[in-house]
Order: sequence, then C-alpha cells, then structure tokens
Amino acid sequence: MADIFPVVLGICLDAEAIWLSKSPANRDRPVLLSTGSYAIREGLNPLLDLLDANDAKASFFVPGITADRYPGAVKLLHDRGHELCSHTYNHLPVMGLTPAQERDELVRGIEAVERHSGVRPTSWRSASWEWSAHTLDYLVDEGVEVSCNFQDSLRPYRHLKNGAPTPVIELPVHWHLADAPYFLYGGDIQRRVRPVTEVETIWMDEFDATYDWPGTYFQLTLHVQLMAHPSRLKMLDRILKHMKSRSRVRIMTCCEVSKAVS
Repeated sequence: MADIFPVVLGICLDAEAIWLSKSPANRDRPVLLSTGSYAIREGLNPLLDLLDANDAKASFFVPGITADRYPGAVKLLHDRGHELCSHTYNHLPVMGLTPAQERDELVRGIEAVERHSGVRPTSWRSASWEWSAHTLDYLVDEGVEVSCNFQDSLRPYRHLKNGAPTPVIELPVHWHLADAPYFLYGGDIQRRVRPVTEVETIWMDEFDATYDWPGTYFQLTLHVQLMAHPSRLKMLDRILKHMKSRSRVRIMTCCEVSKAVS
C-alpha cells in the first residue's frame, strides 16, 4: 500500500436493530424505532446517490435482522455494487452472551445477508466493537476474512493465533472517526448532538494528518440513520471531495484493502 492511501467507508445499515437489541420493551416504542426506520424510508437512497456522484463504493455492515426485515435494501446495495458485510444477527453485544449464543449471532447474521443477496459476506463487524475469547475461532470457521473492530493501530494487520497468522485481516476503527459519538441520540442515550461543522473539522484534520503517515489508511464508520440527513450528507460530500483531491487516495471496500495486507 506504499503508493496509495486507502479510504474505507464502513457504513452500518442498522435500522431498528440498534434499539431492538437494547431492550425487548423497545418493540412497543414506535417513535423510538422510527429513528432507525429513517434509514430505509428516507436515508438510504440519497446516501447511495451521493456515493455514486463521488464514484465511491462502500462496505455496508448489515445486521441479519435488518436483512430479513428489508431484503429489498440488501438487494439494492448489491445491485449498486457495494460490498455487503455482516454485523451479527440481532445487533447484540458480545458481552453477556454465552459462547453458543455468540456463535449463533455470528452465523445467523452471515447467513441472513447471504440469503437475500446470494453473496456470502467475508467482512464483519461486531455489534459492540468487542470480541470474546472465542471470536477469532468463529470468524475463521465461517470464512470471515476482514474484521473492523480493533482500535490499536492506524494500519491494517493480520490477526495471529498462538503466534501463527490467521486468514483474518483487521482494518482498525476509531471512535473519533465514527458518527455515533456525535449524532446518536434517543432512548437511554442522551448525548448532546454536535454541529456538522465541528465533526467535519475533526474528520478533515485527522484525514490530513494521517495521510502523511507512511503505511496508514483511513476508515470512517457511519450509520445510514445518522449520516443520511440533509446537512450531514452535504458534509460527507465535502469530505469525499477533499479526500479525492489527494493524489494517493483510493476509496476502497474492506475486501479490496485486505488483499493488499501480507
């Protein structure tokens, strides 16, 4: 990757899954759930149009429950050439799950995306950016090749087990490069929503600085229900145009970046 600077748009299509996973009682809260269904009803098509206008292919992380609720959205992502990735089934955090429950969440999530797209996803993100002692084994067993969960590096790397390389490449993420800390609000989450100008400055500054570090890459973690609002789409458009003005930038999917890691 010495001659290029990969940029990954890791976009979660959670829809209602984020709220359904937090509490069974949320099934009876239609207004709260509507903040997730916005992703399907209003957000997805304008976001896809923006990506097309910038000639950018993204990696979409889809929970299995979202794929089963909205198979048309999964087909749309596939038809428009984006990478389909798995994001567990019910968007349940790994903490508190038994090993059997964790495996079930992982396997069912992969199978749901495959069922509605005809493509078995090989990139995966947990519902909590967390692993258990068993996660790596489960990923290898299910043919997963890319994880986007760890925050220990600015550079992609290969996971090891007992000192030996595994097939799983890590594409690290970082909280300050995700939209949730700035824009997620509702239910028991009572953050102060940040202005787009503040977030744009943070992301632009980090991109410009990282671009100058050899061997690095850059990933934004986005959510359709958070990012696909008018002012935030305009912000994302400005950021993408700024990124593409740099000669070494290549906007790539997770799968594409992973193939450049030894």
